[in-house]
Amino acid sequence: MASDWSFEPAAVSNVFWQRKKEFELACDTYGEWVLFAVTDGEFRYRIGQSEGEAGFGDLVFCPPETEFRREVVRPLTFHFYRFRWVPVPWTPERQAEADPAWSPPRPCGAVAVRDHARLSSAYAYLQRFENAEEPRRLAVAQAMFRDLWQLVCIEGLVERSDEPQADALMAEAEQWIRRHAFESLRLRDFSDRHGLSAVQFTRRFQAAWGQSPIDFATSLRLTKARSLLLETRLTLDEIARQCGYENGFYFSRIFTRKMNVNPSRFRKMNRL
Repeated sequence: MASDWSFEPAAVSNVFWQRKKEFELACDTYGEWVLFAVTDGEFRYRIGQSEGEAGFGDLVFCPPETEFRREVVRPLTFHFYRFRWVPVPWTPERQAEADPAWSPPRPCGAVAVRDHARLSSAYAYLQRFENAEEPRRLAVAQAMFRDLWQLVCIEGLVERSDEPQADALMAEAEQWIRRHAFESLRLRDFSDRHGLSAVQFTRRFQAAWGQSPIDFATSLRLTKARSLLLETRLTLDEIARQCGYENGFYFSRIFTRKMNVNPSRFRKMNRL
């Protein structure tokens, strides 16, 4: 019988760090749970037995009283949360499912979020309220944190339900899109070669990866675009071409729709 309670994170504090080139301490230990939610750049980490590299799309959790070793690989922009786990009653929907995956084990190390569009939207809202008064800012930070945690739980459920039906062709499709994302990408080149209609391809990819092929390619392009905006002086047309778009106008329209801020404004707000 499932427990009547689940647990979710409650933010104690939130700080937004921009373009951090190195950590003041290569190793630190915290008295409470912490989260690094990376919006740009990369860093290496080692937390207990967990180690790797984290970038956009990764949420890096560290339990209390655990050594957190870290090194910046590319200038790092991230939200730093201190938080605690609080009990919450199960909803009727959760009790009906009686599925403990709704409250997965407390993580240690990086957890990858696949829905980059939703992640980008959450980060955009956090940044919009960065200069608000403290009670309001922390309330927004907590709401976005709770939203991201629920997304992690839901993606975990999807991943578990898909495990017995792993789709090798869609794994190949994911790698193919990664290789060609920054070119003049034609998804039909892949679907036609494997005898799939556009609708069949989209449905199978969505089932395997939680987003459509075009949304996945767009997330890869925008990740690269953010880095180029902050790390170079390239024009929008030049960035567009390097990210697979025909021109700066079209690139700007896509970037603004997905990020809730236009490229020029994003560059001005985040570049040091």
